[in-house]
Amino acid sequence: MTQSERMDEVDVNPGVHQPTEADEGQVLGELYGEPNTDGFFQSSSAAPAEEDGEEDDR
Repeated sequence: MTQSERMDEVDVNPGVHQPTEADEGQVLGELYGEPNTDGFFQSSSAAPAEEDGEEDDR
């Protein structure tokens, strides 16, 4: 089965990116600082995403 055939299994709730615990935003803010303009918490030392088409094998 291809990934595109499994899209109906993906959570498409419009609020899926919102915190699920009352203090989740606070904890993430303490760990990573304020979210970026897209609303993502990201460490200031995080490396930019690679754009060479290679998948990250971590």
